[in-house]
Amino acid sequence: MKNRKRESKLKIGVTGADGFLGSRILRFYARKYEIKGYHHTDMDFTDPEETETMLKRDCPDILIHTAAISDVGACEQNPEHSELVNVDGVRNLAVICQKIGSRFLFCSSDQVYTGNGVKEPHREEEALSPLNVYGRQKVRAEEEAIQVHPDTVALRLSWMFAADFREGKEHGNLIPAILHAVRSGQHVKYPVWDYRSITDVWEVVANLEQMFDAPAGIYNFGSENDKSTYEVVSNFLESAGIPNSMLERNEEAFRECPRNLRMETEKAKYLGVHFLTTEEALRKLGAELGYEGNDPKKKRE
Repeated sequence: MKNRKRESKLKIGVTGADGFLGSRILRFYARKYEIKGYHHTDMDFTDPEETETMLKRDCPDILIHTAAISDVGACEQNPEHSELVNVDGVRNLAVICQKIGSRFLFCSSDQVYTGNGVKEPHREEEALSPLNVYGRQKVRAEEEAIQVHPDTVALRLSWMFAADFREGKEHGNLIPAILHAVRSGQHVKYPVWDYRSITDVWEVVANLEQMFDAPAGIYNFGSENDKSTYEVVSNFLESAGIPNSMLERNEEAFRECPRNLRMETEKAKYLGVHFLTTEEALRKLGAELGYEGNDPKKKRE
């Protein structure tokens, strides 16, 4: 495989150009590479002919596929539609990338690890038996993409957060949810039986470059974490100078079967990829956002 990172005008395509991850990839690499974003209105990747025409025209060296129906509830409610996007669409893109000689860098999910009963941080080679539709679709997408295109890299991403967020356009982002509650004087409640990797999206974006020349295959790609979701939020509030009195313990969620979505990232580390732990990343962000005293509306200078 050629060393793509040394080519300053590497051509990169990014699906999900207006999404949480895709939009940030475009901004981060705009000056370094020849990068093009595809919105769903530009290219319907569930349509093989339309997609092949578009990608043959642009011929990216690497296609980064971030677009998906990632709402777990929406996938449960309409599995046929989400399969069209999350499985068939991925296969279409992988087939076309194989035809035109593009590396396929596909964003998978830690949801593939739901249900297999492992108590330790998850490793890539584990047997998988996801409990939810979204997780099962991601497993199938990984398998089919790798089968049809050997030059596929599948990155299993965790829940991601960002301090910069677009009001009304991004959902499920941990930080704005907390800050909104703080500013409005509300309490927040997070589970004590939920253990998962939570990652700064900008670390994911910056580390993607390490995967441009990585050996093909599947990688856990995000922060390691040994704390419960309640604990990491508590640490974030403490580092930001926000009183913990607004944080409540959710003792019911996952009580009968604690959720473990933690990932071990040794495989990516071997390639030089480094992520802060979830606790480190949130403490760092809390210190940067820091508020004076007990007034969450007044940011420290």
